[in-house]
Amino acid sequence: MKQAFQIKESNRHTMPSSQRLLELEEELRLANDTIEKMRKERSFESELESELNDVKGKLRIITTKFANVRKERDTLKKENRILQNEILELQSNMRHMVPGYQNISAAFPMLNEITDITSQFYKCDCQDLFFEILGPELSMDGIVYFFKAAFPRLIDIIKGYFVPAEEALKNTAALETLEGPIMNVLRKSYQASWKKLLRNSVTTVNLQRVVDDIQRVLRLDNCSSTSSKQIYDFLYKLAEILFVYYINDPPVKCAIDLIGQQVEFNSLHHDAIDGFIRPGDLCMVILPPVAKGTGEIMTRAAVLHVDYEMNV
Repeated sequence: MKQAFQIKESNRHTMPSSQRLLELEEELRLANDTIEKMRKERSFESELESELNDVKGKLRIITTKFANVRKERDTLKKENRILQNEILELQSNMRHMVPGYQNISAAFPMLNEITDITSQFYKCDCQDLFFEILGPELSMDGIVYFFKAAFPRLIDIIKGYFVPAEEALKNTAALETLEGPIMNVLRKSYQASWKKLLRNSVTTVNLQRVVDDIQRVLRLDNCSSTSSKQIYDFLYKLAEILFVYYINDPPVKCAIDLIGQQVEFNSLHHDAIDGFIRPGDLCMVILPPVAKGTGEIMTRAAVLHVDYEMNV
């Protein structure tokens, strides 16, 4: 009995120790699992950090490459801009040598603009002068005289400004004519600063002489300052248009020899200033037709019926 009791007592003390051992082993296992998880997490964080550093490195490389590409792009843009300017300059120089090409300067009107300017001048300025001053006071002969005096005088003034220099150049180069590449270049050069050249050639003194000569013969409105001023303004606008004709390349042709000639009315070639004119009726050319260098009509001649003065 005593021995049995001792065994039971021993078992009583041994069993809790085994349970405790199992509990400790479980805790140890859990601790190891936790440590392993932490180790794995730390390893994962290390991998993430490594990947992040790798991505940062690649991003730096990409940023550097992008900066280099942007610099190359800016350099190419600059070179392209320079090349475009060189091409434009080359085209401009080539156009200076080729007839039929107007100056690329925006200051000088293109051929279609010249057509519009002439058309508006004939329909507005010329008709205003006709109805306000010329028509009420002059006969057909007087009206014809006014325009036959105005057009040639202004053309002579314009030519007189350029001819001396052109003649000197022709003599210096021992050439029979300047027509060709030389005149193409000269006209383009004139076009670049044409408004300044217009002021230099068609001066107030020159225009006033034309006004005085016309008034000396026609005595419009008893040579009043108002009528003289209106004539002066009209002549200046006409001179500006004739100046553009002269330096256009090729020059625009204004058939001033037709002023005062009797022709049969043709709506394809003539516009009536006033009144109705039937096809085939005789009419008087008052404002000359304007044509391109090729002969193509830009602006039709403005005419009056030969018996217009009797219908006033």
